[in-house]
Amino acid sequence: MIDVMIITYNESLNLPHCIGSVRSWASRVFVVDSGSTDGTQEIATEMGAELVHHDWEGYARQKNWGLRSLPFVSDWILILDADEVITEKLRDRILEVARQPTGRVAENGYFINRVTYFMDKPIRHCGYFPSWNMRLLKRGRAFYEDRAVHEHMVVDDPVGYINEPMLHNDRRGLEHFIAKHNRYSTLEAQQLFHEYITHASDDQANLTDETRRRRWLKRNMMHRMPFPWLWRFIYMFFFRLGFLDGRTGFDFCKLIATYDGMVALKFRYIMSQAKQAGFEPAKAMQWSGGTLAVPEGDTLTAPPTMPLPDDEPDPVEGTLRQLPPDPSQDGSHRGPAMQTQPESSPWTFREKVARAAWMLIGKPIFRLTFHNWYGLRAWLLRRFGATVGRRVAIRPSVNIEVPWMLEIQDDATVGDYAILYSLGKITIGRRSIVSQYAHICAGTHDYTNPSFPLLRTPILINEDVWIGADVYIGPGVEVGRLTVVGARSSVYKDLPEGQVCVGNPARAIKERVLR
Repeated sequence: MIDVMIITYNESLNLPHCIGSVRSWASRVFVVDSGSTDGTQEIATEMGAELVHHDWEGYARQKNWGLRSLPFVSDWILILDADEVITEKLRDRILEVARQPTGRVAENGYFINRVTYFMDKPIRHCGYFPSWNMRLLKRGRAFYEDRAVHEHMVVDDPVGYINEPMLHNDRRGLEHFIAKHNRYSTLEAQQLFHEYITHASDDQANLTDETRRRRWLKRNMMHRMPFPWLWRFIYMFFFRLGFLDGRTGFDFCKLIATYDGMVALKFRYIMSQAKQAGFEPAKAMQWSGGTLAVPEGDTLTAPPTMPLPDDEPDPVEGTLRQLPPDPSQDGSHRGPAMQTQPESSPWTFREKVARAAWMLIGKPIFRLTFHNWYGLRAWLLRRFGATVGRRVAIRPSVNIEVPWMLEIQDDATVGDYAILYSLGKITIGRRSIVSQYAHICAGTHDYTNPSFPLLRTPILINEDVWIGADVYIGPGVEVGRLTVVGARSSVYKDLPEGQVCVGNPARAIKERVLR
């Protein structure tokens, strides 16, 4: 009626519970072992399972070998991990399906719900429940996608769902859990890299919408995001109500978030090695002795780079350019030659993600710090890519747009409610002071261009400068060392060094003399 397949390697603590939950009602139980040394094979034989040895090929390939090669006789196959247990209610629901004539059951496979135990307590939230896994299938109708880890079943529609959950409880302890996820993170990073460079699609496998979203995010976003572990923790603990699982849920969310952080770190490392190798054929993607490399015979293809056309502004500096005359207009017409069509976002995908992280996480933390916690704010800015020197005093009410475009050198001060609009790079020199409500704006637009492109022109404030209260400094300006800019002045052009400058536009009125 139902044949069961279990894949094992050193599962002596889990296997008795797994086989015990199915042996009284399954037609045959096959244990496919890959060389266990802890008594797993003896336990399988003693409990009446049919033991089959097959050298390890990988999670998906091992299971596909079993689906192809084992002598199944039942119309339905149930696939289990050794740390899973079928409850009595779930058994009754599975048998209800299997007792029907196969031709009358439209579904080719069934997703079975699963509840995960962590430190012997069930996880009912955290995004881990319900957890749908394709495990019950018609013989010959399904196989696993060829994936290194977190593989899913490929089965033709229609498919069904069984709500009664099986129990997922690995009895090998916390140390094994951590070691397993370290190993999984390596396999997943390698798999994501392969999918990234081959533009792989998940269309073939039967995946839930959540699984598709999670894979897409890991493949395309997670390795670009600052603090990927923090995003995963926030999602699991708050948005997926992990706090309802108490202290166990908190610890579980921390560990899974750490796992995502390891995946992102290893993915970035593989990417950096591939770039250093020039995406040439190299050695295989394996984690061995602390290094990752690419398998022999595999060819990595570098993602194409798109050079800027000759008439496009430099993406960092930006320069104004003239438009050709519009032949449809004669000299007597003084209105606009054409309507503007603003450009699409000039920010790269990575920049968008990083800016979102700063707005949602970095900036709120920055503003909530106590007024004299200068060191903490400097540390936070460095985490988001800013260059911040020693003994920098920056107030919590300062508004910083893009932290990684900011350089503040030793002993500089930025006062309350100042705006550092760092679309282009802003450099504040040593011992310089930016007073309260000052606005330093390193971004503008080319108003002569119909696409109105963003120009990110840098601003340099040299050493020992004092920018007075409510001063505006425009894009591309350099303020010379020792210069003072008087309160409420507006600066559109470079200012010389050692001068006192005031007005709109600001101009030098006298030399700054130091006693």
